[in-house]
Amino acid sequence: MLFGREVYLFLLIAVLALLLLATGCLGTFLFLLVRDDLSPSIAMEKIRNRLSNGPPSMLPSFRDAPYRRLSAVPPRHRPTLLNLHTSEGSGQACHPDVAYIHDGFGAGRWRYWMACTPYAYGNFVHENPELFASHDGIQWAIPDGVRSPLIPRPEGQWDYNSDPDMLFLNRELWLYYRESQARPTEWETRIYLTTSRDGTNWSPRTEVLAAQGVAALLMSPAVIYQAGHFLMWTVEKAANGFQLFQRQSENGLRWDAPIPCSIFGLTGREPWHLDVIREEDRLSALVVSVTQAPDWRLHYAYSLDDGITWNVNSFLFEQAYEFEETVQYRASMLKTGCNPHRYRLWYSAANRRQMFSIAHQYMTREHSNLQPVDDFTDDSEVVALHKSQVEDLR
Repeated sequence: MLFGREVYLFLLIAVLALLLLATGCLGTFLFLLVRDDLSPSIAMEKIRNRLSNGPPSMLPSFRDAPYRRLSAVPPRHRPTLLNLHTSEGSGQACHPDVAYIHDGFGAGRWRYWMACTPYAYGNFVHENPELFASHDGIQWAIPDGVRSPLIPRPEGQWDYNSDPDMLFLNRELWLYYRESQARPTEWETRIYLTTSRDGTNWSPRTEVLAAQGVAALLMSPAVIYQAGHFLMWTVEKAANGFQLFQRQSENGLRWDAPIPCSIFGLTGREPWHLDVIREEDRLSALVVSVTQAPDWRLHYAYSLDDGITWNVNSFLFEQAYEFEETVQYRASMLKTGCNPHRYRLWYSAANRRQMFSIAHQYMTREHSNLQPVDDFTDDSEVVALHKSQVEDLR
């Protein structure tokens, strides 16, 4: 005897069988009944689509596709997501900084070297610099002999390392990074430097800057070498919000007092992170701005007075894809040509679940407008004007 649910299912199947018999679809129906790899909801969806006169509907979106477009408007940029083997296993990372070495570096003669930090779901516990290398800037590997993370996590429960910035000088990789430590009375922040002649063996770290208190954040150090001296920019807390500062050094170790910088174009927003490169007639930067919401977005900025005054453009990209729907974060840029001005850009981003990714995008610049492009016809080498290619340090 059949009861309740069994009677309902029997009648439903009988009705569907009659309908399908009348429409010539009984074979499809019987096929779906015997398949054991279809859930009932998917089977019913297929039957409904077969009986409908309209086009089949899409299955519900589970919002798990990183390149899912957020609107019907075609995006201006078409980035490539990097597949990184981070030490904690998530593959999520942020804060890339890329150095280019024309003749290759290390045992593998890698041309591209990237420092970044794992940042699974925005958890700072994993935020310790790691090192990757590449021959093309898209496919990245951990060079033989390199330990991950390159910088071990500090001992304190709330302590972490972050914000790597890397350059190639005098046949060495120089890696600056920031350490934050929570102390019983106040917060302590330090900038350290470590160097390597082969990419595998790194010198003991050297402290180059230190500050105490929440205001002195020393965020996102960006370092270049030009005309016989070093320049560093950091973002710190000031009386009127976050502010950009510049410091100078003769050797990259001892730094002068900070000089406040002027920023034009960030209406209603404040600086948060940045990366700086040197060009023929200017300094160019990728600036992350933030609001109190918070809301992090990327901009192109340039300076004509050695980085004291910065002009910031509007948002670099629209938030067009799922992987960047809530955050567009710190980026790194290499210049690849002067006529026209061409660049390769790596930027970090996060979705609504705080899953972090690093994406690659080709760019061009006309005057002071940076625009995405799909690819270059000739991208064989990066021009020597980028900070990572300068080798005249003595």
